[in-house]
Formats: sequence, C-alpha cells, structure tokens
Amino acid sequence: MAQARPILFLLAAAALIVASSLLVKQPEPPPRKPAAAKPAAAPGGTPVIPMVTADMKDGKAIFEQVCSACHGMDGGGKAELKSPAIAALPEYYAKHQINGFREGRRGHHPEDTQSSLMGMIAKQLTDAQAEAVVAHITKLPRTVPAGIETDSQNADVANGQMLFQERCMECHRYNATGEIAFGSPPLVGQQAWYIMAQIGKFKNGQRGTVKGDVNGAKMVLSSNFIEDEQMLRDITAYILSLNPRPEPPAPSNDSPFESASR
Repeated sequence: MAQARPILFLLAAAALIVASSLLVKQPEPPPRKPAAAKPAAAPGGTPVIPMVTADMKDGKAIFEQVCSACHGMDGGGKAELKSPAIAALPEYYAKHQINGFREGRRGHHPEDTQSSLMGMIAKQLTDAQAEAVVAHITKLPRTVPAGIETDSQNADVANGQMLFQERCMECHRYNATGEIAFGSPPLVGQQAWYIMAQIGKFKNGQRGTVKGDVNGAKMVLSSNFIEDEQMLRDITAYILSLNPRPEPPAPSNDSPFESASR
C-alpha cells in the first residue's frame, strides 16, 4: 500500500495539470481568408464580356456601349475579332439571330468560341432591349466589304454564279439579298471570310444541329454539296461581285494648264 501512494500521487498530479490546461482559454486560430474568386475567362481568351444594365433602354446607346466593340460603330464588323457585318440586316433576320443566341440555338458548340461569347452577351438583354437593338441595326447603312478584289483572287466568279443559282438562289434570291418567307439572310454586304467560316460551321456541326433550328438544318443539308474549298471560294467570289463598287472620285474641274500657271 505504501508503494502505491507515490503512483496515485503522480496520477492525481497529472490529472490536475490536464484539468487546469482545459480551464485556460486557448487562443483562437486566425480566421481563414476566403479564397479569392477567379475572374471568369471568356472563351478562347476573348475580351471581357460587355455588361448590359437594366437602365439601358435606347437601342443606339446599347449598340454603341455593348455591340460596337466587336461589330464597329458602323456595324461593318471587324475581321481581327471575327465579328460579322450586321449593318442594315432586315428586322426578321436580326431578331431571329439575337433570339437564337438568347435561347441557345446559336453559340452552343464548345469550339465555336465567338458565337459562345455572343450568346453570353445576348442573354443579358431583356425583350425590350433586344427589340431596341434590332431597330437600330436595321437603320444602319449597309457597308461594302473591304478587300473584295483580294478575296476574289484565285476564284472563278462565273462558276460561282452557276453554283449559286443552282443551290443558293432559291432561298437567298438571285441578288443574294435574302428572303423573309424563308428566313434567309442577305449575303451582300458580308465579308468573304465570314461567309466561308459559316459554311464551314454548318458542315462540321457547329451550326444548325440544335433541335428547332429549322433554317439551320436546311443550311446543313445545303452545305453538303460544297465539295471542296475551291467551290466555296468561287461561290463567295460571286456573292462579293454583287456588292456595289465604290464610285470613283469626281474629276477635278481644274485645268492642268491653270495649275501649272499658278
């Protein structure tokens, strides 16, 4: 019994130390800082998405603040951003396309980064804002694509005309101005690279594959007849030939003899 006393004493002392340590308030660890939110990157490293606010009501103001960054103030598009010309689009087509982006018929394919970006922007628009933007777009003068002569090089315009009349004219009409009855867009005023890129998207499934996109499905079928890049180049060159050429500068009334005598 005498030998057990030191052991009991040690156990009691240990218990007392543990109890006293529990009574002492331990310092609380510093609160964790919330992880910084990573900014959402736009597809393909494209620019930050322009924001549409509820107070934006005027179509011109919305276009200038949101749309012009990619499509230009004149709506003529920017090749370096792969944005098409949209100036003077007819109301039926501009409205259908904006709603297509808003509803997911366009911009759904993960590899179609530019259309995905457009979808993100369009989905911010209310019905009233979409209507206002469309109204402004239709009032913009149609632009003439730059580089028509360059884009028509190495192309057979006559062959392109024959192919266009055989396969495209029924919906896009003989002068490529589109048709409301078919919901087809005008092709005049559009850049060569954009026409060729969209045909490629119809052919590879990036456009026209969503359920309910009736016109897109028709284009998927129509694009199948284009067998190679040369055919596409020929058709595009013919469409470009339908654009009005810039008028030459008016001749000067000054006589060269008068200029020399001054």
